[in-house]
Amino acid sequence: MNVLQRIVVIEDDADIRHLLLLCLSTLGAFEVKEYPLASIAIKDLAKDTLPQMILLDVMMPEMSGPEFIPLLRKIKGGADVCIVMLTAKVSQDELASLMATGADFVAQKPFDPMLLPQLLQQYWEVHHGAV
Repeated sequence: MNVLQRIVVIEDDADIRHLLLLCLSTLGAFEVKEYPLASIAIKDLAKDTLPQMILLDVMMPEMSGPEFIPLLRKIKGGADVCIVMLTAKVSQDELASLMATGADFVAQKPFDPMLLPQLLQQYWEVHHGAV
């Protein structure tokens, strides 16, 4: 069984980033690394062990989530990373557009921090759990 353990959070809003870190590391017992900007994250990820999953904000300064995805996919092993986009945009067209950028899943803000770890774990088990 391929167990979800390593998650990276890329979110420019410090409050949301810390909430994600808290709920994922405490409730989900995941190993979580955080970045305030995608431009910083891509540099680190290019020379570090890649996570299994990235929670990626859509709109950030310097580099958006959709701009980040193709850069990640070019890194060795980057194509295997599950990307969950976080957005307040809720129209079907916007969600479809985000999925077309290469996201594996789109989670809407605001999210329930008590349920998010379970939701991510369930998604992982369905799509990546079997080896």
